[in-house]
Amino acid sequence: MYKPERINLNDDLSFTESIESGKVRVIVLDGKQGAAHIMDAPEHGKSIIQTINGSFKRVDYEIGYKVD
Repeated sequence: MYKPERINLNDDLSFTESIESGKVRVIVLDGKQGAAHIMDAPEHGKSIIQTINGSFKRVDYEIGYKVD
């Protein structure tokens, strides 16, 4: 569900992704590794991107639930 998926890059390092209705997605562009990743954003919460030596290594989520 929230696992980052690698995006296939074109020869010129561009990519093509479509917008999914009703979803918010996060794209991480890692110029150091020449890679791109896409993942779902939580409905209520934060997506925290972690790097090591300037390269994308991990994403953590802080997910909350609204109580009525």
